[in-house]
Amino acid sequence: MFLCKCNGKDISSFVISYNWQGDLDQAGRKLEFSIAYNTKDKIFDNQNIVIGNTVYLYYQDDNIENSTPIEIFRGVIFMRQRNTVNFTFEFTAYDRLIYLAKSKTTRKFSNITVESVIAQVCNEMNVEIGSICNIGVYVDFIADNMSYTEIIKKAFNMAYWKNQKLYHMYMNQDKLYVVERSETIENYTASDLVNVESTNHSESIEDMINTIMIVDNNGVEIGRVSNDSDLSAYGKLQDVYKVDSKQDTQTAAKGMLKTVSFKSSLNGIGNIQCITGYSITVQEEQLKGKFMIRSDRHSISNNVHKMELDLEFLEVVSNA
Repeated sequence: MFLCKCNGKDISSFVISYNWQGDLDQAGRKLEFSIAYNTKDKIFDNQNIVIGNTVYLYYQDDNIENSTPIEIFRGVIFMRQRNTVNFTFEFTAYDRLIYLAKSKTTRKFSNITVESVIAQVCNEMNVEIGSICNIGVYVDFIADNMSYTEIIKKAFNMAYWKNQKLYHMYMNQDKLYVVERSETIENYTASDLVNVESTNHSESIEDMINTIMIVDNNGVEIGRVSNDSDLSAYGKLQDVYKVDSKQDTQTAAKGMLKTVSFKSSLNGIGNIQCITGYSITVQEEQLKGKFMIRSDRHSISNNVHKMELDLEFLEVVSNA
């Protein structure tokens, strides 16, 4: 069961539907919800929900007696729209990561850890840190008119060049958390025998880059890196890397290589733990293994919870 509060008041009985979603390419999670709204017969009092209000979404497990509702979203309403045909009012809210995305700064970060970059960003924006996974990589760069989320993502990218690990940030109860993208949701398997309704899988080399030409500041080639197996199988698809004294040339150039792209998705019974940045185990006819969630879309209507997940393959799992 899902519960919704705004202005300290439970508005769950007025909500017609929810769409709760996240994406690696977006800043923060978003909640779209529609409430009943009447103008003629005044069967009930309309809810006074305005832009800037804070909205809360909770999940309560119906299978556990007297279970405590779990807060799964807290955000600020950025948009509202009234539909007089259907007698509804639609709202869009974002968690507070949106403020880091919509605010910019210019500053220099000199030989500090990625964790320290995040701490400085949060301090400037008065954001409380929940927890940050151990990254331990030192970075050095200038943020020129960059949003705070762009700064953190740049630090993540620089860390990837050194440790080949990917990271994801998200908000929970107005606190910022950073996790490694390989972190797997425990005690959950997406299975076509239990909770998966359909899946889709595709392969593409449209974005492949298998050769990187390395050039100096004068445009003269000084080196080259390539993915020889992809080069042999699909032909040369080349990009250029210009040396940067602040980056390790070989690491940065290799980081530009892109191989075959695999895109997978599944539709099924909703699970509130399945959110962007985490990984799940899948046991299905055409999808088997460990997959990272690149985006998630949860729809709740009449208390029926469905979800759509866009997935990226990570590895084979022995029992999958």
